[in-house]
Amino acid sequence: MTGLGMYASTLNGHAVSANVLEPGQTTYSSEVDYRTYDLTDELKTGTNVLGVETGSGAYQRVKTAGHYFFGGSLEQYTVYGEPKAIAQLEITYADGHTETVKSDTSWRTALGPTTYSSWWSGEEFDARRSATSPTVADKLGGSDWQNASLAKLTSSTTPRDTTPLRADQRPPVTVAQTVEPVSITPRGNGSYILDFGANRSGWPTLNASGPAGSTITMTPAELLKSDGSLDVSSTGATATNKIAYRYTMSGKGTETWHPQFTYSGFRYLQVDGLSAAPRPDTVTMKVVHASNPPASTFDSSSELINGIHTVTLRAMQSNMMSVLTDCPDREKGPYTGDNLHNLDALLTDYDLSSYEPQLVRNMATAQRQPGDASPGLIANIAPEFHRVAPVKLDYPQGTIEFLDEVNWGSAVIRIPWQLYQTYGDTRTMTLYYDNMVKWLDYEAANKAANKGDIPGLGDWSATDNTTPMQLAILAGYYTAANDMAKTAKVLGKSADVTKYTALAGQLADEFTGKFRHEDSTGVYYGSDSEASNAMALDAGLVAASDRAQVLARLVASVRASDNHITTGSVGLGPLLRALQDGGRDDVIYDMVVNPTSPGYGYLIASGHTTLPESLDGSGSQNHHFLGQVDSWLISGLAGIRQASGSVAYRQLDIAPAVVGSLTHASGSYATPQGNVTSAWQKDHNGRLTLKVTVPTGSTATVHVPAASKDSLHVTGGHTTPSLLNRSATAATYQVAAGTYTFQVR
Repeated sequence: MTGLGMYASTLNGHAVSANVLEPGQTTYSSEVDYRTYDLTDELKTGTNVLGVETGSGAYQRVKTAGHYFFGGSLEQYTVYGEPKAIAQLEITYADGHTETVKSDTSWRTALGPTTYSSWWSGEEFDARRSATSPTVADKLGGSDWQNASLAKLTSSTTPRDTTPLRADQRPPVTVAQTVEPVSITPRGNGSYILDFGANRSGWPTLNASGPAGSTITMTPAELLKSDGSLDVSSTGATATNKIAYRYTMSGKGTETWHPQFTYSGFRYLQVDGLSAAPRPDTVTMKVVHASNPPASTFDSSSELINGIHTVTLRAMQSNMMSVLTDCPDREKGPYTGDNLHNLDALLTDYDLSSYEPQLVRNMATAQRQPGDASPGLIANIAPEFHRVAPVKLDYPQGTIEFLDEVNWGSAVIRIPWQLYQTYGDTRTMTLYYDNMVKWLDYEAANKAANKGDIPGLGDWSATDNTTPMQLAILAGYYTAANDMAKTAKVLGKSADVTKYTALAGQLADEFTGKFRHEDSTGVYYGSDSEASNAMALDAGLVAASDRAQVLARLVASVRASDNHITTGSVGLGPLLRALQDGGRDDVIYDMVVNPTSPGYGYLIASGHTTLPESLDGSGSQNHHFLGQVDSWLISGLAGIRQASGSVAYRQLDIAPAVVGSLTHASGSYATPQGNVTSAWQKDHNGRLTLKVTVPTGSTATVHVPAASKDSLHVTGGHTTPSLLNRSATAATYQVAAGTYTFQVR
C-alpha cells in the first residue's frame, strides 16, 4: 500500500500498523515507496472495511493564506498533484486458495474530516464530518460517497506512468513515547501555555470534550518571550502566517485526536478554545521519529557531559523521519550536508545500515540528468522538493550560493564510503557508483566554469567567519576524490583508481599552494582559524613533517578563543577528529565543558534541550548537524574506535581519554561483530580500573592510561593479553575476544 502525499490506513476502523507518516519521502518521479502489512489478526469473518485517508505531505505543496509556507524568492516550488492512493489486499484462506482485492473504481470515496493538512504548517480536523471515516460498510452507500476515479499518469506527471513502486527498506516512523506537560500556565481569555519540558518532534494530542462546532487551536513553539507568551520566531511562523493544529468538536462526549499527515518540533504549546481548564492528560505530546535501533550507550561522572549527550540524541531523533531533516519546523529540509557533517555521530548513536542507503538513493534519484540545467549536480536537498535559484549572496564568510555545495553534494560519495567502513556495505557504493562519477564530472566542469573557485557555502554556521570559503570547499573536494579512489579500489575498478588518485593529488597540490603558510612560529593553513587548520589536518593534506606544527597552531587557536568552538558544521567534525588523532582530548574536553558562548557547555547552561543551529544558541532551536560531539564521547571518553584500515570493526582500538575532572566514563557500541564495551573508573586515590569487552569476530588493541612507574594487573579473557608497548603515559595490549579488567596500581 502507498499513497501521495501521505496516507493513513485502517481495517475495520483500526490502524493497520504502528507506522505513521507514510510513505517515506523519495524523488516521486523516480520511485514511490510502499509498505506491506500483515493483517491476519485484524481480518474478521464476514464484511471487512479497508480505509485509506490521504493528506498533502510534501507532494501537494499549496500556499494558503494565513498558514506558514517555507520559501522566498530563491525557492522554486512545484505542486506535483492531488492526493492519491494504491493498495492491494492479498488473502490466503485456510484451504489454501487466495483472493486479491485491488484498489479500483469500485472503491468508494468522500471528503474526510481532515479539512486541511500541510507538511509545514499543521493540520485541521472537523469531527462533525467523522461519519465519512471509512469504518462501517453500510455507510459507504450514502450520498456523501461516490466511486473513486483512476489517477491518470503520463510521462509528464509526477509520478510518471513508468515510475516504479518500491518496497521501503527504512525502519518506519513510529510513536516513540507520549509526554505530558510539566506545567500548564493560564494566559487569560481561555488560553493556556503548556510546557512539555524539552524540545521534541511530534504531535499535539487532544483528549477533551466540548460543544459541537467549537474549535480548539494548538500552536507549537520552541521558545517563550520574556513575558511568558509564545515565541514562534524560530519555527518560521508569524502572527499572520501560522503553524497550527485545529480540531472542531463533534459534541459527542470525550473526543481524542492527533494529526496524521504532518508533525512539528516544539517544547511549548498554546491551547485556545477548551471548554474547561486542561489537566495534564488533556493535551499531550506523541513523540515521533524513525525507529532506527540505538547503537550505543554512554555515561560519565559529569552531569554536564551527560546532559550534552541527551540534548544531542534528542536533536537527532527530532530530525530522523523518513529522511534526515535539518530542523522539524521552518524547513524540514532533507539536506545532504547536514547528514554528512554529522555522520560520525549518527552512525555512533544509531544503527543506520537500513536507513542511510535510502538517503543515498534519494541523492542519486535527485541528481540532475542530461538535458537538465547542470547535469550531474546534486542539490543541497534530496529529494529536491524545491529548486533553489543559483543566486549569489553576500554572507559573513563571503559570497555564497545555496544551490549546491561540495560539502553537501559529495555526500553521494562520502556516505557510501563510510557505510562500507562501518558495516562492510559494498552494495550502496556499487549501486550508486555511476552517480558518484557523474557528480565528480559535474564538479570538474563547475570548477572550470568558475575559474577554479567552486561556488558554495564555506564553513556554514561558524562563529569565526575568517576561514577562506575555498579552503573548506577544496578540502571537501579532495576528500571526495580520495574516497572515490578508495571506493574504486574496493570495487576492483583499477582504471578509476588511477584516475581519481591523480585527481586527489592535483587537488592536494592546489590546496597546499593556496592555503599553506609559514611564519616565525611555524606552519599554518588559511586564516589560522580552528577550521582552517583542522580541515587541513583531518583531510590528510598536511605533510607528515608539518603535522606537529599545524596541530600546535590548532591548539593555540582554540586557546586563543578561550576554549570556544568557533567552527561551523563543516569544520566541527574535522576539529574534533584532528585534536583526537593528535592526542589532545584534553583540549576537546576544555571546549566541550566551557560554560560560555559559543559551545556545548553554554547550551546546557542556558537551558537548551536540543541543539540549535549555532553553538551560540541562535537560529532554529532543533538542528542536529552540530552533534559531532557524541562521536567523541564514545570514541574519546569511552575510547571505542575502529582500528585504522579495519572494516566493519573487525579490529578495534580502545583508548579511553582520562581527562579533566572526570572520575568515570563508560560506553558501548553495537558493531557488526557484536557489542563492544569500555568502562573506566578512578577510585578515591585516583587509581584507575578499565573493563573492556571485545566481541567474537574482533580483536582489539587496548591502551591503558598508566604512568611508567605504575604496575598493572590484568584479569579475564580466554587468552592472556600480549603487552605490545609501555610508554610514559600508557600500556598497550593486544587482546582477543572476551572481557578483560585492567587495574592500575
